[in-house]
Amino acid sequence: MHPTSIMNKNHRGIKSGILLFTLLFLMINSHGRLPHEEVNHFPLSGDTLSFLIIPDDVLSHNQYSVGYHYQILREFARDQQCALKLVSMADSISPWETMIDGSVKVMIMNADCDTIPEALEERFIAGPSINSLDHAWVMLKEDFDVMQAMYAWFNSFKYTEQYANITSKFYNSKKSRSPHALTNELSPYDDLIKKYSREMGWDWRLLAALIYQESNFRMRASSSKGAIGLMQVTKATAKRYGVDPGLLFDPEQNIKAGCLMLKDLHRQLQDTLMGKEEVLKFVLASYNAGPERIKDCRNFALSQGKNPDNWDEVVTIFPLMSKKEHYLGEHIKIGPFKGIETTAYVSEVLDRYQRYCAFVR
Repeated sequence: MHPTSIMNKNHRGIKSGILLFTLLFLMINSHGRLPHEEVNHFPLSGDTLSFLIIPDDVLSHNQYSVGYHYQILREFARDQQCALKLVSMADSISPWETMIDGSVKVMIMNADCDTIPEALEERFIAGPSINSLDHAWVMLKEDFDVMQAMYAWFNSFKYTEQYANITSKFYNSKKSRSPHALTNELSPYDDLIKKYSREMGWDWRLLAALIYQESNFRMRASSSKGAIGLMQVTKATAKRYGVDPGLLFDPEQNIKAGCLMLKDLHRQLQDTLMGKEEVLKFVLASYNAGPERIKDCRNFALSQGKNPDNWDEVVTIFPLMSKKEHYLGEHIKIGPFKGIETTAYVSEVLDRYQRYCAFVR
């Protein structure tokens, strides 16, 4: 069953699950436990809480909903002393089956418009909405102890200053997405961006400009080429730099992997005669198109009498690199290259960086 097949006008699946959960939760709060059932307040200790957000309409109100849920569940995972993993839609063609087979523990749905398939209503349970957008957690009924622990924890956590800060960061910070006045915020991930930009020696606003270009600050962004997360890192790249490929939807692990790659690209250009600004342009180009591709471009530029250390001169030879008589030659190793996307990428990242510098402290 494709995820979109859960969308219809019959809300009975989620609504009835919420009613059942509410009744059971009230029983537990009144009596301490269900009849003949011990309450385990740490049912996930040492385990992994894998979750899935479905469908994409959950994000329609705000592009940062995934980040919001990730932060909430990360705090719960810390309380439970368990790991947390966001499962991508690409890996979950049938979300209900992934829950039944155990690869997904909790699914986040919109209680107002999504439904549990009628044939599966006896197996799943939905909790009450956890925010004003009617987002709810859905789980297998056999995992009721986990859901009980989640809502018991959340009913306390939602009154904390930490929860207020998370909500403000992901839902109320309109200026961070389209700022027009002096501010010190660009995204919900500014703290991480500042941390890893310092380690690279970059202005944090420059790294933020690159991340915006890659994902628009959407942590669940993915591409047809297998790039994942905020900095669109592939699993192969993550592995190369010692980052667990299974954690690329984790904002910190994704930024860490992307920044390790940027540092490596800088290192590869250290022995050239480029100035600092030119190094930056070639690093950005390499991040977009790959270092071997940009190496091809520089070698071909040299063969055409251009300065391979000057980005503007290298750009002028891109139209020739898609011509057969050139890309089959000795100076181009990995095939034709139009360069249109990469040229725009470098320009847009640097232009956005300049705009950020004008209004971000």
